[in-house]
Amino acid sequence: MKKWILMAIVGVVGVSLAQEEQAHYDRAADSHKFTVFMQDGGWCWYQDPRAIIHNGKLFIGSVKGNGSGPALVGIYDLKAGKPLGTVLMQDKFGRDDHNSPVFYARPDGSVLAVYAKHNKDKFHYYRISDPQDYMTWSEEMVFDHSQTLKNFNKVTYMNLYEMSAEGKLYNFYRGFNFNPSFLTSTDNGSTWSNDTHFIQSEVEGRQRPYARYAGNGVDTVYVSFTDGHPRNYGNSIYYCEFRGGAFYKADGTRIKSLNDDGPLLPSETEMVYKGSMTKEKPEGADSVPGAAWTAAIELDQEGHPHIGYTLHLSEKDHRYRLASWNGEAWTDREVAYAGSGLYSKESSYTGLITLDPVDPSVVFISTDVNPTTGEATGGTHEIYRAKIGPNDDISTIKWTPVTQNSPVRNLRPMILRDGSKRIVLWQRGDFIKYTNYDMDTVGFIETED
Repeated sequence: MKKWILMAIVGVVGVSLAQEEQAHYDRAADSHKFTVFMQDGGWCWYQDPRAIIHNGKLFIGSVKGNGSGPALVGIYDLKAGKPLGTVLMQDKFGRDDHNSPVFYARPDGSVLAVYAKHNKDKFHYYRISDPQDYMTWSEEMVFDHSQTLKNFNKVTYMNLYEMSAEGKLYNFYRGFNFNPSFLTSTDNGSTWSNDTHFIQSEVEGRQRPYARYAGNGVDTVYVSFTDGHPRNYGNSIYYCEFRGGAFYKADGTRIKSLNDDGPLLPSETEMVYKGSMTKEKPEGADSVPGAAWTAAIELDQEGHPHIGYTLHLSEKDHRYRLASWNGEAWTDREVAYAGSGLYSKESSYTGLITLDPVDPSVVFISTDVNPTTGEATGGTHEIYRAKIGPNDDISTIKWTPVTQNSPVRNLRPMILRDGSKRIVLWQRGDFIKYTNYDMDTVGFIETED
């Protein structure tokens, strides 16, 4: 009897998995006006930089959401206005957009690509390009984190930030107890130090704070982070600065030393937005109402941080918010309706908000509703842009559509800068879930006003 029940369950699961529709993007039927910088790949938003500009080339990291799920680097020649090709980093890499490579432009002209699987093992992988030929890369190298990450700990989400004053390249990732962690390199990513626990969750149970990073390249990394996953907790948004081995608040107040006092606790730093701070959620809901999720952080010309984040009110009602430090205080406000979650299991996944890394007042979003009113538009996720001043909120912001009447989704915008040129990228195509998608990296290049 037990064997029959088990076979029946397996049969139902097998049917369910088999019936899941495979994502398919009919490119021939989607005649759009945007540049296709790279075909067939996707990225998540908790690893950076997912794309860089180096020596006139645009490097894009992605993982295919179909087939064997290879980790790839696409290279686009900005001067020639054409793609040079795609380089395979590792085949059969999990078919998961959380696994996309990130980059660091090395002083000798070469490029470092680092990539890791989504909480599958204790390794990060890396290759270094030829400084003269970006289609040629070194053999794959592997760093084993198991010497310091014991028991259940695994790695996810690579983030590369240089601190030239220390002569170090930092790789921030998720490691110790699902918490933000890092290791460093003093030879531009050829070899790596042991792991360090960076931020420690204070919420009961095994939680996973999500962090977004920005850096000045010299001596400071700026961090916005949450308590955990919005599926499990009503997150708040926290902020800190890390330099010289110590944590600081936005006004320069020193919090503590990492080496002497241990990982940063959320209660020790400043709360930018207070979430519901509960684990309770309505029956059948996939996320906790009142849960925030950090999406973007950038610095303005004065070195002041600006944080773009999402707020989950319900499965069908998300909001985009923007918190800006003016040198004395945080200005936090709602800036747009974000619409529905991308799919039920991850109901806090939105199309995302992004900020210009040179001028964070230039904001792009993806939403499937009218960004000002929340009214349904009858379509899919589209890209909008706005210029948001320090005193603007949703009542004064004028959102301009970038895409309209699209037959497919437009998700996860990203902005790069090349001097006065602004390069806007996003994912366009069919997205069913993080392991099932068929999307291109598209966008445009414009000169800053």
